[in-house]
Amino acid sequence: MKWISLFLISIVLASLWGCGGGDSGTVSPSAPPPGSPGTGIPGIDSIRQEFLDDVNQARSGERMCGNTSYPAAPPVAWNDSLAMAAYLHSEDMATNQFFSHTGSDGSSPGDRITREGYAWWTYGENIAVGYPTVSAVMQGWLGSDGHCRNIMNPAFREIGAAYAEGPYLGNSSAPYWTFDLAAPR
Repeated sequence: MKWISLFLISIVLASLWGCGGGDSGTVSPSAPPPGSPGTGIPGIDSIRQEFLDDVNQARSGERMCGNTSYPAAPPVAWNDSLAMAAYLHSEDMATNQFFSHTGSDGSSPGDRITREGYAWWTYGENIAVGYPTVSAVMQGWLGSDGHCRNIMNPAFREIGAAYAEGPYLGNSSAPYWTFDLAAPR
């Protein structure tokens, strides 16, 4: 009964994190084969598979997020529309030197995901700045209750992530990370 309650609570919380709509993007469970067209996102080819592998590894077993234990969650698939929404938000933060889930134009994560043509029923977003690698940013998120809950949320079925570099606290080239998680309608 406790697990059912936790699952239902996570579904309700995930549903409260979003709003909007649009058409579903293309889903690929792994990186495209060599030579296939990319997304046009700078640096994405070097992080896509590592990011997907790290997320699915984290979801593959029970995990403590703060004081709450979460059961293993199903693997997620990569989605290029979510990756583009993530990249554009990272680029916005890096260019305009701010750090927030609200874009410089007032957009929410759901607004940005919808703009990229993804029809979602729930979404979540993790952001970070300054972490030099995929592994480092994932460890940071897994060590943070709310970010870890997003990663372990079984409602999320697709992900996209990206970074853009810009000035931050004296570093002229800090990575601004955005990680969007969602489930299609």
